[in-house]
Amino acid sequence: MRGIINIYILFFIIAVVLSSCSSTDKEPPTAGFSLSDENPDQWDKVSIIDDSSEARSVVYDVSGGDFSISPNQKSIVFFEDHSYTITQTVTNSGGSDTSSITIEVSSINNKYILDGKELPLNNSAFWYDATGTGGTIYIRIIADVEGEENPNLIKLFPVSGNNPIEATYAWSDNRDIGTYDAGMIYNWESGYYFDWITKGENGQNLTIDLFYEDPYDTGDNAYIITLPSYNLNYGHWNFLTNEFVKEGEKSFSFYYKGRIDPLD
Repeated sequence: MRGIINIYILFFIIAVVLSSCSSTDKEPPTAGFSLSDENPDQWDKVSIIDDSSEARSVVYDVSGGDFSISPNQKSIVFFEDHSYTITQTVTNSGGSDTSSITIEVSSINNKYILDGKELPLNNSAFWYDATGTGGTIYIRIIADVEGEENPNLIKLFPVSGNNPIEATYAWSDNRDIGTYDAGMIYNWESGYYFDWITKGENGQNLTIDLFYEDPYDTGDNAYIITLPSYNLNYGHWNFLTNEFVKEGEKSFSFYYKGRIDPLD
């Protein structure tokens, strides 16, 4: 009889232990996270700090604009000046919980300075293929001008050869490897009509730095392009003599941070 009682007591203890473990496993998790910067600029990398507890699974959902989150969900880069909402969902066998943060991402102050006047660069840089007309593949930026019907067209000709695009280029118009040339078409319309074109000289180094490398898509890589100073000789092209006719000079510099969109 004593043996049977001992067996019952042993079964009771095991049942209590199993019941206690089971109830602990069924406690739902608590969501919670923070960001290293809740007032970021476009293209800033922001760290995600996970403050959740008792979670078996942690997933983040981001809405509002274009972005890239790292494979380990430890950081996020916001590609657009937009309002974003980041939502964390945590789960375990006992249930789930969510937590959200909404932030405003500010635009970058991309700009160029023409004869001392600062003008915004609101459009993306992109590669342009002019080889069909005897030119080369180069970088274009279309610069809208407030109050004017047509934009200005900025052109950068970094000669990298087999080198990567990220580099510092010394100014030269001889097209040697590691050099560059630049130009601008003022009041440009569809590549045919304009007030004046330029032929540059005496520029400081053009620098193109890769500052963000996307883990999924190289087309989302982002660069910082700087040209501290450059002298623009502006004028028109004499098609009869096939010569550039200088009409004057203007100083030029610019700063750009963002994608260089691929060829169409």
